[in-house]
Amino acid sequence: MLLHNSPLFKIYFGDAKDNLDPEQYLDLPSDKNIFSISAFVHLKNVMKLDRVVFLKQTHSNQGEVITSKRHAKGIRSFTIEGDYLITNVPCVGLGVMTADCLPIVLYDSFNQVVAAVHAGWRGSAKTVVLKALSRMEKEFGTKATNIRAFFGPSAKVCCYTVGDDMLEKLEDFEFIDRVVQQRGKENYFDLPVFNKLLLQSVGVKSDEIKMQYNLCTMCDKSLHSHRRDGKKAGRQMTVVSLQ
Repeated sequence: MLLHNSPLFKIYFGDAKDNLDPEQYLDLPSDKNIFSISAFVHLKNVMKLDRVVFLKQTHSNQGEVITSKRHAKGIRSFTIEGDYLITNVPCVGLGVMTADCLPIVLYDSFNQVVAAVHAGWRGSAKTVVLKALSRMEKEFGTKATNIRAFFGPSAKVCCYTVGDDMLEKLEDFEFIDRVVQQRGKENYFDLPVFNKLLLQSVGVKSDEIKMQYNLCTMCDKSLHSHRRDGKKAGRQMTVVSLQ
């Protein structure tokens, strides 16, 4: 576990020690809430949360805005489809699950708004992080120049091979040559840098994009990796909340 603890917001970056298997939470019976699972109890205690919300991730560029604690209470985690969550409500955790995809937290320091974004290569090609930022602007008046972005653990260019189908989806991005490396017959994709360049392209300052938590899930055995471990891989959660 890594914890980013600031006076106005917190970010929890989980790891394999949380021992989360998708079957535990995706198939949770309707008569049980998320805090019946020990990993989420630990999260609640560490983050001092009233509620925590996750979406059913579909590698899309859609998401939800949570406007009150009552609204958060009415959302049953892992049932509504989407890949970003946004709120200005304190003590409501916004979470994403990953095992090679990139978790991104956006923090608007002026309006006190946060977002949690799930950005795999499919969602990244659909510019999910920019869709989340645009929604923050629409709902709360967020400006890119007030954004601090935090990248969590993901597959990185050292290990992340991709096929031609993925490269075809990136052809329209002018910085494709900066995020794809050819080594022999393999193509390696720099998922974090791709998303960093997306954010910079709309005015997010480079020095406000924090990469210190962006460990490689494929290299680091303390993290879950679907590409390394296949179907037996668990998930790590990234959760942000305003204080």
